[in-house]
Amino acid sequence: MQKINQLEFTNKLKTCLERTAAMLEQEIRPIKMDEESHQYDDKFALANFTTDLALDTVTTLLHTAFAGLGDRLEKKESNIKYELKFEALELCEYLEERVRTTSGPEVTTSETKNVSGTLFGNQSKTKEVTTQVTTRVPEYVWTHTLTYSAKLVDRKNRSIVETLLSRTRSREISTTVKDHQPKPFARKESAPLYLDLEMIKTLPRSIDRSRDSCKTPRRNQEIDDVFSAFQSLATFTRAVRGTMPDDHHIADAAHQEKVVKNFFSPAACCFLCKKNDNDEAKSFIVPDKATLLTEMQRTLSEQQASVRRTADEAAKATKGGELVGPDEASLLYVLKLLAQTVTDYIGSVTYLENMLRSQLEAAVGRELTADAFEEYVLYHDRLLFSPDFKPRPFSYAVRRSASAFPDGSIQIRTIASKQPIRTLTRDVTLNTPGPVRVALGGADSIAFDGPRYAHAYRAQTFSGATPKPLELVANARHFSGFVLLVGKVVAADEFQPDHAIIIQNKDELIIPLILNPLPTPKEFADAIESLSPEQRAFCEAFRAMQLSSSLCGLVVIQLKPAIEKVLNLPDGALTKEIALTDQLLNFFIEYQISTDMLAYDGPQDVDKATKLTAVKGHVASITNVIQAARDEDLKRTAEEAVHRKMLEGELSLSMASSAYSEDEEADDLDVDNCFEEEEAKPRRAMMKMKKKGGISLGGLRREKAGPPIPSKMMERMVKPPPAPPAPKPSAPAAPGAGSAAAPTPTPPQESLEEKEQGTEGKDKLTETPQIDDFEDVEFLDITQLPKRLDASFKVLDTDSQLRPTTIKISEPWRKTFKKSILAEPQTQNISDEGLAKERSKAFDLLDALTRSGAIPLGAELHVIICATHAFDKSIVDTIIVDNVNPILKTERASLIIATTLHDRPVADIVESKMLSSVAISSPLLLPAANAEEIPEAKAVTSDDI
Repeated sequence: MQKINQLEFTNKLKTCLERTAAMLEQEIRPIKMDEESHQYDDKFALANFTTDLALDTVTTLLHTAFAGLGDRLEKKESNIKYELKFEALELCEYLEERVRTTSGPEVTTSETKNVSGTLFGNQSKTKEVTTQVTTRVPEYVWTHTLTYSAKLVDRKNRSIVETLLSRTRSREISTTVKDHQPKPFARKESAPLYLDLEMIKTLPRSIDRSRDSCKTPRRNQEIDDVFSAFQSLATFTRAVRGTMPDDHHIADAAHQEKVVKNFFSPAACCFLCKKNDNDEAKSFIVPDKATLLTEMQRTLSEQQASVRRTADEAAKATKGGELVGPDEASLLYVLKLLAQTVTDYIGSVTYLENMLRSQLEAAVGRELTADAFEEYVLYHDRLLFSPDFKPRPFSYAVRRSASAFPDGSIQIRTIASKQPIRTLTRDVTLNTPGPVRVALGGADSIAFDGPRYAHAYRAQTFSGATPKPLELVANARHFSGFVLLVGKVVAADEFQPDHAIIIQNKDELIIPLILNPLPTPKEFADAIESLSPEQRAFCEAFRAMQLSSSLCGLVVIQLKPAIEKVLNLPDGALTKEIALTDQLLNFFIEYQISTDMLAYDGPQDVDKATKLTAVKGHVASITNVIQAARDEDLKRTAEEAVHRKMLEGELSLSMASSAYSEDEEADDLDVDNCFEEEEAKPRRAMMKMKKKGGISLGGLRREKAGPPIPSKMMERMVKPPPAPPAPKPSAPAAPGAGSAAAPTPTPPQESLEEKEQGTEGKDKLTETPQIDDFEDVEFLDITQLPKRLDASFKVLDTDSQLRPTTIKISEPWRKTFKKSILAEPQTQNISDEGLAKERSKAFDLLDALTRSGAIPLGAELHVIICATHAFDKSIVDTIIVDNVNPILKTERASLIIATTLHDRPVADIVESKMLSSVAISSPLLLPAANAEEIPEAKAVTSDDI
């Protein structure tokens, strides 16, 4: 499409208004449409009037350029369809050699001659001599010839019907070198150029508004046909002008622009008229077409005569003449006016469309952007859906119960606005009974139960843009934490984690999410329509995999309830035990201590404090073991340092021998049972030197603990905690009381589960609904949701704009953390290696908290499915160019997704006051014929599909 300079066209329109006002009667005044109140129908009337004027102008100009062509265009001959054929041939041939004589300037010189022996003696005589140099210069003469013709031919067989014009013009060109040809060619023959006259002849002059293709005064089939024909005409005129010699001197550029501007172009008369009777209510009237065309003819004749006169003067002033004479100059000028008429017509119709854009912006009060429209969509959804089905922000607190203070939060938000996205949400806890299995790698797996939610997010794009990138944000509060699993729901009872991470103590984790729209169902069906059965089967299988990837799952596992359950503690026992919780997590994560060594395994009918005391005792024992292991590691390190010092000669043998004789140091180091006597003596010497200040052990301490403690050493070094007080005499004593043996073995799993089932303080998140709760609930396989949505899009999305969209976990992950409660926050990016370590650490913790899958966890599952509503054009072009209300399109898209997600009819999820408008705008969703049927209307559900 040819681009239009709107400022240039506006100035031209202003000139046409002034010239038309001078031509019309006094009581009629032309009016610029954007400066006067008018109706939408007036724009169609103006488009019809401008089209009619443009076609008459084109016919007149073609008749002027090619005599007799206008008559053919006006005749209604149905048996012959005409084309205009233009041919041009340019030759440059050697003619002859000529001698050109050139005379130089005359030169006068004085000659003096001495004469002797005269009567008067010796005398001198002076004589003036005039000379002139004549030069004979050989010249080589070439003939430059231009032959062109325009013929009327039958479009069917390209036979010549009539020759409209045929001219030949030549000139001579002289060179001083015979071998130097003045033109880079000897023969230049352009390909025949054709213009379909039948296409121009049959162009419509008015818009048929009853056709479905009629959208706006600019966007309709009739205007599109005129545009297509005029573009072909402009291409033809440019090609014809290109066949003419490029060194002609028709006129200088300023004069050429002047004669074009002085031409009155009716195609630029994009205005209507009103009578000067001060009655603003009267409708517009169309200007007199004959008056405008007469003015066009007058200016055409004047400017054409000016062009011929200028070309004739240029030819006379040039030696040898010009190849382009007055006739050629006139033809080129008219062809340029044809191209200018096309430009003016496109500018007029585009001016109408830009008027609509300006009016839209004035009505909205701002530039309408995709973000501004998104704001309205949120407002419209609040009006459309009933309270239980309104889209909600994807921002959820991680908390033990509805009244408990949150341990953290998770949310999905747009990167640009930092605002949580709004999703259609369905609680599917009762529709998906039973625990969900999570594979931790290899044969290990765990199970969790708890609330489950299905979320549907509708992204929105315009002009082929990609959906806005999102980010998953998870943060934990001080002294709190949870495990976040991110992955896919691969079966109704199976979750596949791609990533896992522990978030605790003011951590904030940001995970980028990338949305990748897939082809619409219609696009996919069209693409595989002509494939072989094997190729089609492959594409269908691959699309099924892509659809399954549109399900993104998040699992949130709170740490304190899970620890309480695995340690047999009452619900809420660790809420205020900050130090104890940190110690337990450290044992599970860093040292992988078995939970059986820390769990309370006494009577279940004791109070919470008693159980906590027992667990604290076990923690103290493990702490002693770890500390002893650290001391042993420190001593071993110090011993190695002493040996190195002795080998280097920095420690004298006398000091070492005196250290061996000290018996009290032997009491300080009771290691005879662990090491041989020879190995123990250097340790005693090292300890003595430490007390005397001879060597410092501070630089030998390592921050991290050594390798895991061997079980035999642990049994030998552990000191059992004191037995907790028993509330009843018959209660058995706490394990390990008064004995140095290992802790009492954990009871069998069956009895432990029976105890847990009998505990009154059982965590609510782990409560699984009973079978009786599901008698009237339909089972829902979440993994089938993408296929159901795809089927709904295929049937209900008649515009083929809804695209299934995959959600991809991207990188880098960004984590903000604090090393201590008073430290400043630090931010780091987590690499692939770091993600693998975090995943391994989280899996180890979950393995400990479930006793390798023996105990189900309480967790919260969020499944997100995404679809993209992709408009082909921008928001403004959707409204102005397509004449489409995007509100109704987004409303229908939301209802398609909502009815599929909730598996409910439209009448159940939409406000009753909105049902009538939905029935009109989306009849496939709500096919009620009248208002009385609307409350009981039934939508197309997935079962119908």
